[in-house]
Amino acid sequence: MAPQKSILTISRDEELQNVRTLVLRKAGFHVASACNDEEAIGFLEGSNSFSLVLLCHSVPEVSRRIIVIRSKELNPKLPVLMLYNGYDPTTAPVDGSVHNLDSPDAMLEMIRFLTMPSSA
Repeated sequence: MAPQKSILTISRDEELQNVRTLVLRKAGFHVASACNDEEAIGFLEGSNSFSLVLLCHSVPEVSRRIIVIRSKELNPKLPVLMLYNGYDPTTAPVDGSVHNLDSPDAMLEMIRFLTMPSSA
């Protein structure tokens, strides 16, 4: 049995965060949740076991850049997936994006793709 993958999900919207966490856990992921920059960076600095960072559109652009850049400094291979809202693009160096109104299956499909073991 493959080890359970761990996701750090970051959002400013508690309701979205709670629903997203439930969806991810039901799909078999271990989930850590952060609701501000300090928590997010603390998780990233305290653990190298995350398989993916999931960044919500509710996180302000300045914070997106800070979090993603720090994440890439700590672990350049850790993928960051941005859930966007269609009218607030990001300049943060994310590895993928999914529209937040797409189905949970679309989000999970992209997460599975980004967390596949590399052949390198």
